[in-house]
Amino acid sequence: MLKSKIESLLRAYVKENISPKREDISFVSIVYNSFTDVLGINNCRQIGSFPRYTAVRPLHDLDIIFKISDEDFDRQNPEKFLRELVTEFENNYVNPTSYNIKINIQTHSVAFLFMNGQDEVFAVDIVPAIIRGKNEFGDDTFSVPEIVQVRSHNKRQEYYAKLRASKKQMQWIKTDPLGYITVASEINKKNSDFRKSVKFVKAWKNRCKDINDEFKLKSFHLEQIITEQLKEDNNQTVYDSIFICLTGLKNSINKPSLKDRADSSKFIDHYVSEFTVNQVRLINEAIDAALIVLENFEGSIESIINAGYFQRSPDEKFLFDFKIPLLEDDNVSFKIDGFIKNATGFREYTAKLSQFNGRISVNNSIKFQIISNNTGNDSRKWKIKNDNQSAQPRGEIGYEKEQVRFESTSYNGNHYAECYAIKDGVCIARSKADVII
Repeated sequence: MLKSKIESLLRAYVKENISPKREDISFVSIVYNSFTDVLGINNCRQIGSFPRYTAVRPLHDLDIIFKISDEDFDRQNPEKFLRELVTEFENNYVNPTSYNIKINIQTHSVAFLFMNGQDEVFAVDIVPAIIRGKNEFGDDTFSVPEIVQVRSHNKRQEYYAKLRASKKQMQWIKTDPLGYITVASEINKKNSDFRKSVKFVKAWKNRCKDINDEFKLKSFHLEQIITEQLKEDNNQTVYDSIFICLTGLKNSINKPSLKDRADSSKFIDHYVSEFTVNQVRLINEAIDAALIVLENFEGSIESIINAGYFQRSPDEKFLFDFKIPLLEDDNVSFKIDGFIKNATGFREYTAKLSQFNGRISVNNSIKFQIISNNTGNDSRKWKIKNDNQSAQPRGEIGYEKEQVRFESTSYNGNHYAECYAIKDGVCIARSKADVII
């Protein structure tokens, strides 16, 4: 499918199925204003994906940092301060929703849970933040409890439990959340596909996590990968950004590489160094599954997000392994066929494989060649794939200089040869010859 068509489908899908709806945005705005009515508008800032406009549906929570400039503030034991804050809310807060509110006081944050009966609908976390200075944009930078690194409200409760069990104290870290908001805004002004690309990979990540809880990639990590891509090349379209992100992701999880804005000695993707072998394998299989669907795209964006996991044969390769996108042009002609060596009644390599519906006997030979081509391609690649149940499944891609490809028929099963017409680094046409032995 043409790139422009895929991009049109991607943009529409993100808008209709992934981006927060107007009512979602209105709800968060009303809730946020209800908290600033108590805390003071100048003392609060939203942080996280919502103010960066990279949040995806459904919205679960909102982080608000409560700015504190008092140098005497007890960083290690702020619970007394937070309890006093809760008392102030109990006396002055006006709930703008129809939900009941449950308040959880932790040692370094306060969670306001909006409940529909026993079900948590939304959560607001209030986190104290001590002003440290200014970033290059003139916005405040902060010291905050390390709990803010745990993005999910529910995961934060688990984190608190681990700290209590280990009898460790909460550490305070440097952070620049407002800087990330400004960077995201500036990039999106130059490239309106930025947020669409980020939302798509986040939705894909969330679905992978739903399927298998051992899928440990973090949304903020993926967002920053695309951010760095667009810093280098602001001309990337939504398709480009997604394709480049996914094809580079296996390398991205090898070791931390994205430096923290507030502390260049730290990395926001430091967690990848803690991945187990199984967790890395799952991520690689999820990447393969999504890219295989994209490579064979038939019009359903949801099929990419729901691709799940794919275990490839050890020797099998795909075009995306070479960072070559497959964007077929229906207006060109490109076709291969196989010619059978020992077909009864025919001269050597004259019987077309297609005339026999791909069926051929074992211990024979086939010459694959291009029989029509008006693509104007500047290079080609061949892929030879044997049946997965055979002794040699193969699946390698290469043979770029070969006009024809000779293969013997050694194993029973369903096999194929495929040729790719490549122009300017993009596969614009392909043709497949099935072989049934």
